[in-house]
Amino acid sequence: MRRSIRHFVLLVLVPAAALADDLTVTSRVTGDEKPARTSVSYVSRDRVRMPQGDGKETIVDFRAGTMTTIDGGNRTYYVTTRQDLDRLAARLKERMDSPEMKQARERMKDLPPEQRKSAEALMGGLFGAVEVRKTGSVRTIAGYRCENWTITMGELSRTEECLSEALPFPKEAWEMYREFAESLKSLMASFGPLANGMGRMQEKFKDMKGYPLASTTTISIMGRTTTTTTEVTGIRRGPIPASAWEIPAGYRKVDNPMLKALRSPK
Repeated sequence: MRRSIRHFVLLVLVPAAALADDLTVTSRVTGDEKPARTSVSYVSRDRVRMPQGDGKETIVDFRAGTMTTIDGGNRTYYVTTRQDLDRLAARLKERMDSPEMKQARERMKDLPPEQRKSAEALMGGLFGAVEVRKTGSVRTIAGYRCENWTITMGELSRTEECLSEALPFPKEAWEMYREFAESLKSLMASFGPLANGMGRMQEKFKDMKGYPLASTTTISIMGRTTTTTTEVTGIRRGPIPASAWEIPAGYRKVDNPMLKALRSPK
């Protein structure tokens, strides 16, 4: 989900003059000891489809205001609407403002400094620890010029990306990307104390413009380090087949797990 949000943010920051054709973007993905695989993303005038790793994909239909998450491992899918995001934001805000959460925040003030520091990290400190830096070096990937950036989140993760503003994205999608990003902003704002850290992180991403043609991410958790690299190998302009927007045959629709937060605790 975090990757989806950030890629949509990067897309809305692409200059409007650069937007033009429907695109099919093919990439090579490698990671640790897993065999290399090919992934395909589609960007049209009113929809995008992007792989998210672990056999998952996301289709966003900007006209319909829906985001469909497809899980290839379980052969299932679920749909999130703009109304779902609004309802989820309202419920999260309600819980963040509850007496129990307010008491928890008050109790945190009485913790010893080291424990309070750890708790604050869990409550948004990691977002504040995000550092974004333009390296000054450039590359050419799949025929397009891109600029290298690094994104670090404390000692948790490091990402190196090469962003291109030269890709001719469909101009009709411009305002739709912006509208969808606004829906995601309202959801993030509902996280109470976490929202400040998220806001600072979003501010740091504002200077990053363009589509990632190459990305290498290293994550270290509990002594285990994993690295995943994605690099675009081809970009085709022109009509996208209708099958790109279809749910694979035999997949079963399931309840949206995000919406469990809307249910009142028993």
